[in-house]
Amino acid sequence: MLALLAASAVLYTGGLGAFERAPELTLEHALAVDGIARGNLSGLARCGDRLLAVSDREDSRLYQLEPGDRVWQAEPENFTRPEQNPSMLPVPLLAGAWLRGLRGQALDFEGISCDAEGNRYLLSESLLGILKLPPPGEDGPVAGVWLELAEELYSEGESRGLWQQINALAEGIAVAGDGKTLWLAAERQSRGLVRLELQDGRWQCPLAGCVLLAERRYLPPEPFGPGVLNREVMALDFAGLSLWQGRLWTLERNEHQVCRRHPLSGQRERCWSFAATLLSVPYVYPKASFGLAEAIHVDEQGILIGLDNNALARADGDTRPWLFHFSLPDDWQQGYGR
Repeated sequence: MLALLAASAVLYTGGLGAFERAPELTLEHALAVDGIARGNLSGLARCGDRLLAVSDREDSRLYQLEPGDRVWQAEPENFTRPEQNPSMLPVPLLAGAWLRGLRGQALDFEGISCDAEGNRYLLSESLLGILKLPPPGEDGPVAGVWLELAEELYSEGESRGLWQQINALAEGIAVAGDGKTLWLAAERQSRGLVRLELQDGRWQCPLAGCVLLAERRYLPPEPFGPGVLNREVMALDFAGLSLWQGRLWTLERNEHQVCRRHPLSGQRERCWSFAATLLSVPYVYPKASFGLAEAIHVDEQGILIGLDNNALARADGDTRPWLFHFSLPDDWQQGYGR
């Protein structure tokens, strides 16, 4: 069955039954990651020559990933944050963050990005907020500050069907090198892409509006297992976001694919599948009820995809998160217009 699923990887383009095949990415190597608590690798970014990761279970720590022959080693970097956590979200959505906070998961960092000066930007899903960290210092943990985001980010997105569900708000962030433009990926039901620009020290919506893309669409139950076969439908989603060569690269977890999108419209230009790899032994998780790919970074070295496996075990018993390095596809520039 798994072989059939992997061979059936397709790209959803419209209503039920409207599919076209997406070419498969070529796996260079896959390595486990040691040192991240509970297997929660939820975001990736390269900051200079450092590969960084965040966990959605860690409120005051990020990780530097050091490569090895057989494993990536996660080295923690602690930081401090303001006592107050501002948010534009309404009380019903914030209540979910408060409840999760009782279990040690308050900020729910789901994405990380860097600008050319080495500042790090951590996306809090539970607050729909962004914590900015300066480059690491030599005198102890650096102090983070919350960015001042326009309230229209929530109101405009909500009017377009975004930000509807607790724990399904924002899953990815990408920041331009000059630190003056950023994009967020809304996770699902509806999924979307939004854009903010830095103006007079505050992150504002462009004149055309924040929301580039908002869509609520679903996949049929096959062929996107495992676990999916037990569901009637599954929502299309975004699980991660990367910016490279002037394009947004979206991690589309439930479709097991990466897509290149236009930064001003969010329009999909090209997609590539990783289903043949992640739905095959030994990388598949038999007890997973949905896709586990949550972290992405794209550059000239290839496409990195990280799994947030929530300490689930593979068939071989391994409960660590894994990082997959795929070759940059030969046709990555195909259809590359303005």
